[in-house]
Amino acid sequence: MTTVGTTAGAEQALANLVRAETGLLDLYQHQMVNRPFGYQDLYLLGIARRTLANGQAFKKCVEDRNGLVAAALLRLQLDTVLRLYALYWVADPEDFAGRVFGGEQVDRLKAADGRQMKDRYLIDKIKDRNPWVEPVYKNTSGLIHFSDRHIHSAIRLDGNDGAAQFLLGPTNPEHEFAEFQELLEAFFHCTGMIVVAAGDWFANFDTIHRRQPPPGKEMRPTS
Repeated sequence: MTTVGTTAGAEQALANLVRAETGLLDLYQHQMVNRPFGYQDLYLLGIARRTLANGQAFKKCVEDRNGLVAAALLRLQLDTVLRLYALYWVADPEDFAGRVFGGEQVDRLKAADGRQMKDRYLIDKIKDRNPWVEPVYKNTSGLIHFSDRHIHSAIRLDGNDGAAQFLLGPTNPEHEFAEFQELLEAFFHCTGMIVVAAGDWFANFDTIHRRQPPPGKEMRPTS
């Protein structure tokens, strides 16, 4: 958190995030009712579940002024974006979704061009149209695993005499809501990308994507 925003800007970003989450729920409630579905649909259900779970925790972190975990959740939301867009780069989306359903990791599977879908590959595929993705990925990746970022977050240095203070609490009480504007905007953009991509995928299921029901009886979601 290095950019100081405004209270109005942070409030608008939060409102945008809530609107995107509502849009995601509306999309799935419209698309996933009373029809057969396959592995791609299950994949998209997992995407939505993680998106909304991350969002709920992220908003709570903002409310608590817990910037350390809020930034880590932003990284997780970006990971969800990358894994959703992976569907666009594989030769057979239904087979790919089925393999992930069976426990295989996305980054160990290959795209249609034969390359493994590591984070670097997925970022390169979307960064031209979304240049903010790369710096957000770089700035938040150090918060997933324990790193120097966590150590520095526990230290406060007095600029006058160099005295150190140690912060052991879970939150950042010195942070104002306005300081979360940048994080809120980035989280909203990630969530918005998920809504758009999922909507596009649903719209094109029956024309360009193959669907194969999972083994066992046919499943028809009703709510």
